Amino acid sequence: MKRYPTGILDLDSQIGGGFPEGSVILLLEDPGAEAEILSFYFVVEGLKKNEKALYITTDDTMEEIKESLKVYFNIPENISEKIKFIDLMSSRIVGGCKSFGSIPSIYGDAHNQVINGIFKECYDRIVLNNLAYFTKNYDRDTVMNLLENLSIYVKRKKSVVLILLPKGLLDSSYEVAIKHVVDGVIEMSIVEAENEVQRRIKILKLKRTIVPKSIFRYEITDKGISLESVKRIIRHPLRPEGQASDTEMVL
Repeated sequence: MKRYPTGILDLDSQIGGGFPEGSVILLLEDPGAEAEILSFYFVVEGLKKNEKALYITTDDTMEEIKESLKVYFNIPENISEKIKFIDLMSSRIVGGCKSFGSIPSIYGDAHNQVINGIFKECYDRIVLNNLAYFTKNYDRDTVMNLLENLSIYVKRKKSVVLILLPKGLLDSSYEVAIKHVVDGVIEMSIVEAENEVQRRIKILKLKRTIVPKSIFRYEITDKGISLESVKRIIRHPLRPEGQASDTEMVL
């Protein structure tokens, strides 16, 4: 079974080397948790391996995504140009305010645009940033149909889709339904601890993978995402305090 590395070595080491082929992965995030940066890692890692990548953007234009990539990755222009885009933002802002009211009829249905754009090509890695656009503009059945179509696609092509969604945006039953239909759920959250904000990541679900029980802290710098490795020393109950056993576990 092929696995698709995220490009974040500490994370990949916790999930068996990457996401399993044929998986739809949900990144559920608090505002400010910066799941988008993880999606950049995922796409760039694919470029390094000469894999075909598609980025579906709903909240930023294609050019804005490319500029964001440059902040964290030093990749040549000719390499970044290999990323294919479905840009659902540019079509909404083109033409200025006068044409705003006519955009839906001119540019067609975003749901069908995504489905048709995906199925006409064979992609190894796909990012949907952000599912919130579809939950806002389409009914629940249509959104679930979109997820089911993505699931069919990745199983057929042995690829991986990464989907971003803000936490708390939907009612609990809707969110649970989405978590159920996807193959993996990774939660990225923000916690206030003393005088600082900490970002944490936990893997709630990942099929065909032994899921780690630990919650990991991560930092975001100009070099991207780094997970904090916490070393716990497991002591034998009969050993004197301060004398470690031979067993160490690195998280």
